[in-house]
Amino acid sequence: PDAAKSRRAALIFAGVVSTAGFGIFPIAVSAIVGATLMVATGCLNIRQASRAVDRRIFMLIGSALAMGLALEKTGGAEFLAGLFVGLSASGSPEMLMSVLFILTAITTNMLSNNATAVLFTPVAISAANQLGIDPLVLVMTVIFGANCSFATPIGYQTNLLVMAPGHYKFKDFLMVGIPLIVLMWIVYTIVAPIYFDSIGLLNQTP
Repeated sequence: PDAAKSRRAALIFAGVVSTAGFGIFPIAVSAIVGATLMVATGCLNIRQASRAVDRRIFMLIGSALAMGLALEKTGGAEFLAGLFVGLSASGSPEMLMSVLFILTAITTNMLSNNATAVLFTPVAISAANQLGIDPLVLVMTVIFGANCSFATPIGYQTNLLVMAPGHYKFKDFLMVGIPLIVLMWIVYTIVAPIYFDSIGLLNQTP
């Protein structure tokens, strides 16, 4: 490490974080400007900077975007959502919350969390109306499930960002992410119905 340039690098890093954190620039703009300044001020040379770019990550991002788009365009994601609709006619609210949570959590690790939330929210509202419960119950279930995007590196952007520097493999995300999703699913299935019932949102109306 070149200690003489450490203060310069620290100032650039602080500038990137602060401008993005205070909303002065989007994080993408701040990060690119910061990386450029690191090279321009001599903290890194071109060779060191280019070595830090993992081309496999760019291939993975492109593949993930293509797969997510294919699921949406071919109706694959809609088919997964449709599996849930079939349960809405006879299922109890508690069972629907549990099934919707885990189905949303699975889907969010193949699509983006935003796309998953957009896909499942209308389904959740429709199912809630059929059951005669407050739609907020199932919409909140979708929100919590859609944020369980940590079982694959393509589930969320930050997963990809740490993959190369941390030397993680796809199976590492599965090994940690799947048990965590199962744990959150169990806790949500137990706790959420108690909470929603206590505030009167699970009272079914004819």
